[in-house]
Amino acid sequence: MVKAEGNIIINAPVEKVFDLVAETENLPSWLTLMMEVHDIQGKGVGKKFKWTYKFIGIKFEGMSEIAEEVPNKKIVTKSKAGIESVWTFNFNQKEKSTQVDLLVEYTIPVPVIGKFAEGFVVKQGTLDMKHALETLKHVIEVGMNK
Repeated sequence: MVKAEGNIIINAPVEKVFDLVAETENLPSWLTLMMEVHDIQGKGVGKKFKWTYKFIGIKFEGMSEIAEEVPNKKIVTKSKAGIESVWTFNFNQKEKSTQVDLLVEYTIPVPVIGKFAEGFVVKQGTLDMKHALETLKHVIEVGMNK
């Protein structure tokens, strides 16, 4: 699996940041390549949902499940269809702000993109993940000022 890591400080309490990330239906509001989330079943660990995601210009459809959830501390989501991946969010309160650390481990669909493009895809995946964290920060901080 390929790994992409990033972190960001969001000027909001950990509860607000955790709640936005934990609410699966909110994913397209900050995870900009997530086109759609539907068929959400359950809550907390074991929650399942289907999604449509556009990565490197290719549309993927898949299903994910919440594998671990510790309120205001950690969320782990595993995808076994579409792009196989594990998304691990760690949340840490820093005075009046929250640090979000994100580790994304995924399997590159080499038959789809070709072996020659693998390096580009890894780099693009890291950039996309960092952009998602910046968007998460913006959505939360701007939403707090309304």
